[in-house]
Amino acid sequence: MLPQSNTSTFFTKTIMKQSFFLILIMVTLFSACSQGPQPININSDNCDYCRMMISDKEFASQTQNKQGRVFKFDSVECMAAYDITNAEEGVVASRWVPNFLNSDEWLEAEKAVYLHSETLRSPMGMYLSAYSNRADAERMLAEYGGRIIGYSEVLSLVRSEWLDKGGHTMHGHH
Repeated sequence: MLPQSNTSTFFTKTIMKQSFFLILIMVTLFSACSQGPQPININSDNCDYCRMMISDKEFASQTQNKQGRVFKFDSVECMAAYDITNAEEGVVASRWVPNFLNSDEWLEAEKAVYLHSETLRSPMGMYLSAYSNRADAERMLAEYGGRIIGYSEVLSLVRSEWLDKGGHTMHGHH
């Protein structure tokens, strides 16, 4: 039998080791379920909606479900079409779009400002680009024309101008 002080030291060290491993496991699990944007491999990853290769960084978008699975898209309109046709209510944890003026900056889709301009073509031909703020979108509006909209209007536009007219008929890939 161990002396009293050695026994308590042994149990303290054992509990500390177990606590450390439990914390390590929890941190790993939480980081695996990260709800932030994930890297998209341009000219390698395929769109989860239209299945075409994602080739334009300034339009590539993504959705992440609550289990941490990422769905990648070649355009805002493909992400919106996926939302409309596939996403179950309450399953999506986050949606991300690139800032058209700085494609390394990811924006929450619902907070981004969009330009719908028929002179600024997006990969699927719905002419949608995303911006971090209204002032940037207005500068692009002055250059390209069109109109500024929010994500709910993007959904309505995709539904009425794309999905209700046959889905994949607007492909703009070359």
